[in-house]
Amino acid sequence: MKKSIEDSQVTILLEIDGEIHLVAMKKDNLDAIGLIVKASAETAYATGKTQKDLNIFLGYSKPVTA
Repeated sequence: MKKSIEDSQVTILLEIDGEIHLVAMKKDNLDAIGLIVKASAETAYATGKTQKDLNIFLGYSKPVTA
């Protein structure tokens, strides 16, 4: 079954020295990267997990901003 990735969200992770890091960037830059990723994606494999599941696995919670 084919699904459209047009409205999908792109999450960026970097591996630095064997440790996974979430990436934050300006919205314009994220939009550009998302466009490139979606245009070049050939296959997407479902994991059965959500963004919330990934955040919990990574021990990530939103930073508190003043």
